[in-house]
This record gives sequence, C-alpha cells and structure tokens, in this order.
Amino acid sequence: MDKGEISQKALEYGLVLSTTALEQIIDSKIDYKRLFKKAKDDGAWFVTHEYIEKTTTTDKPDICESEGSEHKKHKACDLESKLIIHDSSDVTGKSTCAGTIDDFIQYFNSRYKSLKSVIQEHVEYKDVSTIEQVKAGEQKTKQKIVAIVNEKRESTRGFKFLDVEDPTGGLTVLIADKNDHLKAEYERILPDEVIGIEGILTGELYIANNITQPDIPLNHTKRYASEEVYAAFLSDIHVGSYLFLEKEFMSFIEWLNGRGSRREVADRLKYIFIAGDLVDGIGIYPDQESELTIPDIERQYEFLAMLLEDIPKHIEIIACMGNHDASRNAEPQPRVSKDLAGKLYEIPNVHVCGNPVRFSAHGVEVLMYHGTSMDTIIGSLSSCSYKNPDTAMVELLKRRHLVPTYGSDSISPENKDYLFIEDVPDVFHCGHVHTNGYTQYRGVTVINSGTWQAKTAYQERLGHQPTPARVPIMNLQNHEVIMLDFSANNE
Repeated sequence: MDKGEISQKALEYGLVLSTTALEQIIDSKIDYKRLFKKAKDDGAWFVTHEYIEKTTTTDKPDICESEGSEHKKHKACDLESKLIIHDSSDVTGKSTCAGTIDDFIQYFNSRYKSLKSVIQEHVEYKDVSTIEQVKAGEQKTKQKIVAIVNEKRESTRGFKFLDVEDPTGGLTVLIADKNDHLKAEYERILPDEVIGIEGILTGELYIANNITQPDIPLNHTKRYASEEVYAAFLSDIHVGSYLFLEKEFMSFIEWLNGRGSRREVADRLKYIFIAGDLVDGIGIYPDQESELTIPDIERQYEFLAMLLEDIPKHIEIIACMGNHDASRNAEPQPRVSKDLAGKLYEIPNVHVCGNPVRFSAHGVEVLMYHGTSMDTIIGSLSSCSYKNPDTAMVELLKRRHLVPTYGSDSISPENKDYLFIEDVPDVFHCGHVHTNGYTQYRGVTVINSGTWQAKTAYQERLGHQPTPARVPIMNLQNHEVIMLDFSANNE
C-alpha cells in the first residue's frame, strides 16, 4: 500500500487521517476505501487508531471485567476512589473582577496580608513593625518589617538597594556590602514578592542584615496513602499540533489497558493528573495555523476526548488548564467551557478543572499548576534553567505564590488570591516547559511532567531540549517516583 495514495483518498472523502491510523491501515492491510466510506457515513471527520479499533472490533473487553490471560483484571479496579477536589481552589464560576485599578489595589493588599501572615509564622518574625512605625521610631534600633518589593536597583558605585512598601508607607533598603550571604539573597529577590527584612534605620536608609521569604516550614509532615496505589503525572499533550506524539501517547494508553512491562505498577494505577495544555489551541502564537493538523478548537478537544475515552474507567483523570487551552490568559484560569469541550465532560472519570487546582488523592494533597510563571522565574534567576524546571518550582514554593511577579505574567485580580500557596501540599505538579524535573523540598515532592509534543521550531531556536513521552509515576503510599519512557526510541 502507498502512503500517499491512502492520504489522498482520505482527503477526497473530506477526512483527516492520523499518523497512527495510516500506519495501522498499512500494517493490517485494511480496506481503506471501505473504511473511509464508513467514516463518512458515520459523520466522522478524523480517522484515528481509536476509530479503526472501534470500527473493526465489536466487543473490546473492559479491563475491570476481563479475566483473559492478555487482559488480566487490574487490582486498581477493586480500589475505592478517594479523590476529593477542593472546589475553593478553583476560580471557575467565581471570577468577579473587572480588572480596574481598585481591583488591583484590593488584590495586592490581600496578597500582602496573606504572605505577611505566613512570614509571621516564623518565630523570629512573630512581632514586626510597620514602615510608618520604623520611620517614627529611634534611629539605629533593630527592627523587623514585612514589605512588598517595588524595585531592585544598583548605584553607579555598586551599592544595592530595594525600594519596598507596606500599607503604611515606603522605605529604601540598603544591602550591607560586607554581608556576602545577604548579597546572595538580594540576587534572588524578584519585584512584587513579599519578604521579611530585619535591619536598622540610619537617616533615610533602612540597612538590612537579614532577609526572609515566606517559604515552606521545616516541620511539614507528608501525608501518605494507606495502601499501595499509583498516580501518573502528565502535561502538555498539545492535541491538534502536527508535533503531537500520538503513537507514543497510544503506547501509554495501551500500557494502561494491560499491555507492556511494569504490570505491577499499571495494575495499581488509580489516578492520572494532567497539568494543562491539553490541546495546542488556536492563535496562540504567529503562524500557528500552519503547524496544526486540527485547525479547529472544538475538534481538538473532541479528539482529546476520543483518546481519554480509551483509558480504563476505574482510573480517575484530573485535568487543569494551560496557556494553550481555551481559557483566558490571565491567571487563575477557569476551566474550558462545555460549549467548546462538551465531549470531554461526557467522560465519567474525567474531571476538568481550572488552573491552579488542589485536590486530595488517597489522602495525599496535590497542588497542580500549569506553570506559565516559570518562564519569568527562569529568566530572572541564574540558578534556574529550563533543563531543570524543578529549580524554578522550588522558587515558587519559597515565595508561597504561583505568580510572584506581576508584569511579565498576567494576573486576574480576584477578590481571593487563588495563586497564594496557603496550605503546604505533599506534591507540587507543573508542566509548561516540556522538560521532566523532580526533586524533594522540605517534605514536598516536586514534579514537572514534561510533554507529549516533539521539539518545536521555537524550542530549537532557544536551544531547549524537551523530554517527551516520559511519565513520572508515584506510589502514593511511600511517595517513591519512577519514570516510564513511552518514546518511540525506547520501544
């Protein structure tokens, strides 16, 4: 069979043919003319591996009902789902702001109060002064303040300054030149973040000798599942892109359905967490349309739904939004509407959420955020890189905020700050940068789950090296993480 001939015939029928479907037609010697006629009669527009399977196979066994040697029943089928999505963490249906100046003033005041309360949980910052009190008090007396950073600047003579403020006024902070530790802390500070500063007022300058971030407490105690159960971490699927790795994604789904190695893990896999960019979207960047196989946002979500439908129904899927999804750009993001992604909402084990979202799976608390703000973190801090995205995620935890800097990142000034990390999670999961990353930080497991999209031209220009089709999987009973590689070169 000739690939060009098959593809041309699909176009004549007004059909889009996926890469895996084309390979399946050739490998299985399927009568493609009859297949295309049936697809047209069925009202289908996209011929995929899944469509061919459903068309040529009448009774596909359910993994939880099958007892055959090839499809042995999964142990996870008998595990009770213990998923609790914290609705209070999701902005969907609760956005009330108009983006006015008053909204932003209210938002940043709220952010300041929230982060100040976290800093005051530090024993040494239990009692703090306002900037107004510092200015009115005695000179050269040790004081502690909590302030928001307006600006970092350096004089021509090399002196380093911070311009900070709290609700009572502003102050210029001088970083002591002889304090190497403090100078290192200064380099890590970002505009708009809230910090604690210990120092003395000398004239008009507040000379700092200590800087403290909100951070994760050292005594955070992890929560564990009471039984052996696994969760898979995914992100950045980018359905609709010509670079979407459909074949590799299907290998993952086939593994979930009982084929392949590491059966002891698949048998007890109960959850899949997807951290946004479910589809490639429309109009996200210039000339994107030329790089799309599905140039229609509704059909992108429809195809995604077709893929997720093949995941066993005993597995709970939680999916949040990303900057490529059909939601607003400003964060927090509400979930995509049912008008655009109706098929997704029809799948009983799929839970579509906004970005960010918090949930509990078998007692383990997870904070899931797409991760758009990591671009700013990586671009601002020399210690962070796209090669090791977990370093940027740790910086967000230290600041106890998902979007600590306003300007480069778009924020919707809601009445509640959904981006404030109020409660310490057991797992912090992001995507966005298309590179896997993993670390432990003060009792929090930090995971970046990579991508299912091949390297883009933009990434090529920047020298980024994505790690597609690699899936971190965690045992929720002991928090051990393994990496399974579904890439074509690993078959």
